[in-house]
Amino acid sequence: MTAINLVYDHFATSTATTIATGKSLGKQIAETASIIQRTLKHGGKILTCGNGGSASDAQHLASELMCKYEYQRKALAAIALSSDGSLITATGNDYDFSQIFSRQIDGLGNTGDMLIVISTSGKSKNIILAAETAAENNIFIVGLTGKDGGQLGKIISETKGLELRVPSQIVAHIQEAHSIIIHCICKLVELQTMDELS
Repeated sequence: MTAINLVYDHFATSTATTIATGKSLGKQIAETASIIQRTLKHGGKILTCGNGGSASDAQHLASELMCKYEYQRKALAAIALSSDGSLITATGNDYDFSQIFSRQIDGLGNTGDMLIVISTSGKSKNIILAAETAAENNIFIVGLTGKDGGQLGKIISETKGLELRVPSQIVAHIQEAHSIIIHCICKLVELQTMDELS
């Protein structure tokens, strides 16, 4: 395969994945946006977390909510749990890396808040512990996942949360679909928030 063909193939496969994701998860994406808007309306906040590229996605989501997506509007309460390097390294050093998110949820999370967990595999220990801690604190869980959802998918199902599972086994394409899901969520939340203000 030539370099150009490889590029074309990646775009084609990624596009097919994102279209399939939109068709299979459209209702869940819209529902997620409504739950976010309702959470914020009742004084709750949105917590986000993920590892690696998913940490970047978690920060992306929180920043779009706190700042803006497309339109000027009030800031929306969102915190990315992957953004404080000092806290993460302190927790990893003094406790364990598996607790870098769960400890923050213990300190920052309250009943009525919402946790959005982003993971392509749903198997990382710190992600599992974050979801379990959220459940213990009556925090609603939304998971952006892929593959078979892993243990995270099971926890979300058991706790009556909401899983947005990308129909792919390829990490890169799952991440690409997650990015589009995030943009859809942010646009819907923003429009719903502005409608309420008008």
